[in-house]
Amino acid sequence: MPLKYFEIKRLLRSQISLVDSLMSKALKYLLLYGFLAIFMTIGSTQQKIDVSGNLLILLIIMGVLYRLNVLFEKINIKNLAIAFRKGNFLDSEHTEMLISDLESSLNKINNFANWSCGILATISIFVSTIYLNFLKDLIPREELTKLFFGEVASLRSSFIGFLGQLMLMIILVLFVYYLTVQAFTYDRRFVIIVLKSSLYIDENDEIIIGFLNKWQYIKKFFISGV
Repeated sequence: MPLKYFEIKRLLRSQISLVDSLMSKALKYLLLYGFLAIFMTIGSTQQKIDVSGNLLILLIIMGVLYRLNVLFEKINIKNLAIAFRKGNFLDSEHTEMLISDLESSLNKINNFANWSCGILATISIFVSTIYLNFLKDLIPREELTKLFFGEVASLRSSFIGFLGQLMLMIILVLFVYYLTVQAFTYDRRFVIIVLKSSLYIDENDEIIIGFLNKWQYIKKFFISGV
């Protein structure tokens, strides 16, 4: 990476720290997945009108909080982009060059993550297949027949549950690995967003400061897709 990237990252992170950025993202995804979980819960409790009503209210509250979190995040990015642009830290040409370098780096990391996840998935499936073949050779054919086609429902359920847990474990390992690799790109994606946003800033854009100004911005764009 160009040395200028580390200078710019240090400058931007002095305004919005990594901890604040991560906490904002964590809150956003917590609200999003909570929203989906409650929505599914409402669908499964159609006969319980009171419970569904309470969950619906909670669903609306979480949706509002999620939207507020997104808008506050956009306000912070916009303020940072305006400060960066008007501070003349980089001209447009060098800003575009740095964006290009960062996107090239991100593409390489994404390609590596996809490739390594594919290799890890292949190895996991291979090991699981060997393990299942070992169990098949270890258990007599008659017992396997009883397991799959007999009346021993508890054993069959246990075996199916074991297969489900095995698949879930493989998916979880791949998911955690992919997130770990992608975590190293978080700062780069943050810098790219600010740099790209700064290219659209002109002399009419002003930093949004104060509660009232931020509230006016939120009221204006709460319903829209901004």
